[in-house]
Amino acid sequence: MKTNATMRTLLAAARPAPPGFPPDVQDTLDAGWTIGPNGALLLAAHWRRDRHDIPADALGEGEHEVNDVFVSLRDLAPGSPEFLPRAAARCVAFADQMLTGSHGLPGSTGLLATVSVSTDADDEDFAIQGGTVRFFTRRGTHPDWYEDLEAFPHEALAVLPG
Repeated sequence: MKTNATMRTLLAAARPAPPGFPPDVQDTLDAGWTIGPNGALLLAAHWRRDRHDIPADALGEGEHEVNDVFVSLRDLAPGSPEFLPRAAARCVAFADQMLTGSHGLPGSTGLLATVSVSTDADDEDFAIQGGTVRFFTRRGTHPDWYEDLEAFPHEALAVLPG
């Protein structure tokens, strides 16, 4: 796992995240993966065949768009000093479980997960932002802004390989 300094600090301070996930995140986990157009590896709960076409030359971009999961953190007591470490731990645990669930599927050996947790407590929406986990491969055009994780000073970031 590749992380920025902020994520490393949070994970080092993290106690285990509470067992389980919020219901919508658990639904995504339970639904698992599906294979979309041109072999795109997609979260079954997020894929709507009538709304997306993913060209073969842009598989990574298409996967990144579809496989975008909001992870609620409201139950983790946003005002507590343990909030951010537990938020980071929850998001990384979800990403890890989804990656494990993809094993054996075509394209899964190149699957990546990105985890983002805002650390900007001055943002007025800080307590309701949640975490973001996205999944994509590096097939075709794909996001490349995750190469320098230290460039994002107000986010705890991690990139997990499948």
